[in-house]
Amino acid sequence: MKKLSILLIILGLLTGCSEKGTYIKNTTSQDENSVEKVIMNNEHVKLAKVLLFEDELLAGIRVNTFSRFQKKSIATDIKKKLEKEYPDLKITVSADSKILLETEKLIRKKGEKDYQKKIDKIKSIEKEQT
Repeated sequence: MKKLSILLIILGLLTGCSEKGTYIKNTTSQDENSVEKVIMNNEHVKLAKVLLFEDELLAGIRVNTFSRFQKKSIATDIKKKLEKEYPDLKITVSADSKILLETEKLIRKKGEKDYQKKIDKIKSIEKEQT
């Protein structure tokens, strides 16, 4: 009985770690279905946080463990596909964990008062990484 409970706990932890999904906050009139489709059709992406604000599209992605050495090319590929879908938006896509966390903080923030300033800060962090 003890071994069975330990096995169930380990399985529960492993399934909890395999989080997959796309979280999108859209404050514009743009259609967000294309973003979700582009990101979820990429088999390397495990998690994505996307913010659509005014003329900006900010996306932080987390790639699968075995794809971590290709992070930059995966992010570039997704960016190119999103630029085809949304030619009128300024698009930023990054597979950096810091960008993902900052985007998530921004999405959870209640007011949209300082969004542009925070987006510019996130973009500067992304440029520092390259």
